[in-house]
Amino acid sequence: MKTDAFPLNYFKSIWSPRKVFKNRHQLNWFQIFVVLLFVNSLLMIPVSLNYMKLDTFPVEGTLPGSFGLIDEAVVLKLQEGQYKNGTLTLPESFMLSSENGTVSGLLTEDEMTEALKSENALIFQKDEFLIKEGSQDVSTIPYTKDFDLTKVTNGNELKDALSRQWFIKNKGYTIATLMFLVFTITLISTFFLTFGSAIFLYLTRKSQFSSIKTYKESVNLLINCIGLPSFIGLLIGLIQFDIIILLMIQSVGLVIMLLFVFYQTKFNDATNEKNLKKHLEVKAHD
Repeated sequence: MKTDAFPLNYFKSIWSPRKVFKNRHQLNWFQIFVVLLFVNSLLMIPVSLNYMKLDTFPVEGTLPGSFGLIDEAVVLKLQEGQYKNGTLTLPESFMLSSENGTVSGLLTEDEMTEALKSENALIFQKDEFLIKEGSQDVSTIPYTKDFDLTKVTNGNELKDALSRQWFIKNKGYTIATLMFLVFTITLISTFFLTFGSAIFLYLTRKSQFSSIKTYKESVNLLINCIGLPSFIGLLIGLIQFDIIILLMIQSVGLVIMLLFVFYQTKFNDATNEKNLKKHLEVKAHD
């Protein structure tokens, strides 16, 4: 196996400040973008594992109109129900109306059609409940086998219980949406960090001591610098997840690695080769 072929050549370039600088010519633009996607994906591993642990989602922020209809009167009506194996039985049907919409239970087809004419609606039927939020499509949420509202004592607990039912049905879509948003944010952050910082490295070409001559060299150098911090961020994220901390580890780690590169190479090929020979001689002597 050729170890100088992509992507193996990249992994060989991220562990040592001297190699980070020496191998700043290895990647072409396509490979640079592939590596950027890769290092960003490393941060997404703990994100995805954390989201997979979710068992509920604060739906009130997504559906404020319909969930805003929940009050103590709704809680009392639903407490009267009997819940068994995902079915609801009420002493009688009900409909609570306000200027913002209606909350109802066990309606006939005609009554349901009338209730859905409201701007917002929550309709509790025998084995499912329906949510209408403004002009959005009506959502139908089946009850799970353990669905039970007899122990709900206030509006917030009822919202939490309904949010859990909603999330169980929409878990795949919700997690995919959250993952896409986080991936986009972290990718933009990584692009800005590398391509923005590369401008300042590129300006060092005006110094007679700098061996950096092109903007692509600068980007490649920073891509090499960000590899190890991204792996460290992955490991820490698996232990304790916090997306802000992961981004800080990646950005601060890049700066630290770049400082080590400057300390050992002064951004000069001659200095780098000289220090590299000294390093190899010390290792051979040991």
